[in-house]
Amino acid sequence: MSLGIELEYYDLAVWFDRKTLHALVQALVEAGVSVTWKESPEQFHLLVNTTDGKSNWKMQRISGSYKLQLTGIPMSDSRVAKILNHFVEKAKGHAIIRIRLEDSVLMKHIRYGEAVRIVEIKGAEKKVIFEKSCNVTMDQVIAALKRRDSEERIPVLRLELDYELATLYDALKAEDKGQVKQSKERLKQLRREMLLLEA
Repeated sequence: MSLGIELEYYDLAVWFDRKTLHALVQALVEAGVSVTWKESPEQFHLLVNTTDGKSNWKMQRISGSYKLQLTGIPMSDSRVAKILNHFVEKAKGHAIIRIRLEDSVLMKHIRYGEAVRIVEIKGAEKKVIFEKSCNVTMDQVIAALKRRDSEERIPVLRLELDYELATLYDALKAEDKGQVKQSKERLKQLRREMLLLEA
């Protein structure tokens, strides 16, 4: 990831298992970042000393996983930004990253660890640089419907619905008609899948 002058994370949501959480702490320590942590049965607190100052990352413990949720976090410390980006990809997390360059701003939308949309903003102009297309075959749909792991899929599906509703809310506030349409379509797909799984 190439860092600009200023970088900020919005709506970051990453679910860690214990092994990945330990790998995150180890990667920060190996990069020379000072970290301290405190753990309780409900939460894992990670205090990260960046060049921006102290950043408190509170992770909620949910069914044996740890959910890191951050919003509006400025990140000029390139070590921490690179590590955080790596673990968003590795743990299949979600985030919107704003990269402020000299004459423009890039908005990078990440879902399930992959960039799905990159938008460049220059003054009043907005240009989509990259958008991931959705290519799902009928065989994949049938295979998904035949799965017997619906008990595991339903909690994940609920999280996906929550995330997509938040994305729709942000798009409505920003009056981003393209994203509103895309989020509504995604919500219809998720609703259909939820109805099939709960039937």
